[in-house]
Amino acid sequence: MHADGEPAWLVAWRERDRQPQAAKPERPPITYAPRDTFSFPAKSGVDWQGMIVPKRWEYDGCVRREPVLDADANPPRVVRKVGWQRCMKCRRPFFSEDVLRLRLCDGGQGCREDEDRFS
Repeated sequence: MHADGEPAWLVAWRERDRQPQAAKPERPPITYAPRDTFSFPAKSGVDWQGMIVPKRWEYDGCVRREPVLDADANPPRVVRKVGWQRCMKCRRPFFSEDVLRLRLCDGGQGCREDEDRFS
């Protein structure tokens, strides 16, 4: 400690600030892409969200189930399964984007719109 009571670390820190700094190399300015640009995924068969979604097929009696894959994972992982499903209320067949979660049909006369659970 000095006579005026300053600790040694504070004196060393002040001395460091008084010494001339070495010139830093000049960096180029950071540029960002404009927010309105959009690039599609590099993988083929992938939609803009990074999912591989199978195309809708003809009615097959609610037998076939196809996986929707997340192409961003390595290896691609199954996110959900799509296929034909029978409505739990009216028993009409409809194409479900998620056969585990979507059990009511939609559309012009869909049963999903008849639900009164939110009123």
